[in-house]
Amino acid sequence: MASKYPVFVLCGSDKKKRELLKYIDPDEKYGVKGLVPFLGKPMMDWQIEELIKSPYVEELYLLGVTEKQIKFDFHVNYVPISATSNYGEKLVAGLNYLRAQGKNFEKIVVSSSDTPGITVDAIDEFFEAVEKYEDYEYIQVVVSEESVKAIFPEHERVVGNFTDINVFPGELFAVNEKAIKTCSRLIDEFGRRRRLIKRRERSKKTSALTPIIRMVLKRPKTWPYVIKFIRGKLDLKGAEKVISIISKLKAKAIISHDGASGMDIDLPEDYDKLKQYVSKAKNIPYTEGIS
Repeated sequence: MASKYPVFVLCGSDKKKRELLKYIDPDEKYGVKGLVPFLGKPMMDWQIEELIKSPYVEELYLLGVTEKQIKFDFHVNYVPISATSNYGEKLVAGLNYLRAQGKNFEKIVVSSSDTPGITVDAIDEFFEAVEKYEDYEYIQVVVSEESVKAIFPEHERVVGNFTDINVFPGELFAVNEKAIKTCSRLIDEFGRRRRLIKRRERSKKTSALTPIIRMVLKRPKTWPYVIKFIRGKLDLKGAEKVISIISKLKAKAIISHDGASGMDIDLPEDYDKLKQYVSKAKNIPYTEGIS
């Protein structure tokens, strides 16, 4: 029998990241990215409908939307938290909500709400890895760039280039209570620095990962690994070691070769790219514009 895990679904909006919402919600009709129409229903529906198919999901906990904004034909939990609260605040609010219900899970899985191409197969693959690496405190899915290029040749994701594989963070990760309580600020800082990265401004002289590297360099124990990365000699296990050092957690990266599961909607052009992909993959008529 499969283990059960609570899933926090992040549904809010980032005040500092408005380029996409200005494009897909210029009149602020929806307010939250996950509520914007996508092939006939709110964008977040696509991901949530795949999540509830998984036998590993205990219940879904939505952070950033209310029942007044969106209702489902199945049970979900609406965690009281502002849509514009930062990442760490949302995770702590979700944890407190669980504890108030008397639930005490060892691991909590966190999902985004803007990856409409994800499938239950990719979701189950991640859960199976969480079970396998149960002694790890932070487990992050990373998506191979090769799998993404196969379906989105012109993708705009910033990639970590390692000696054994090129990857970028996917939209699922698992953490324990310690990770949430001790690393909420670190998670926020990492997210802030990721937003500083502008792929179109990349050059041969400046790495797209410079904002992340500057954060990592604050921990002297990481310097040998950073030097390896700069010289193009760091493998994925080395990257796991870096994350473990800066977070003080036992960290594991899980490789996914499902390109669609790693494509969220952060840039205006992502919206239409994913609409075309999901339309074809699920045999749904494609419609132009925000619909």
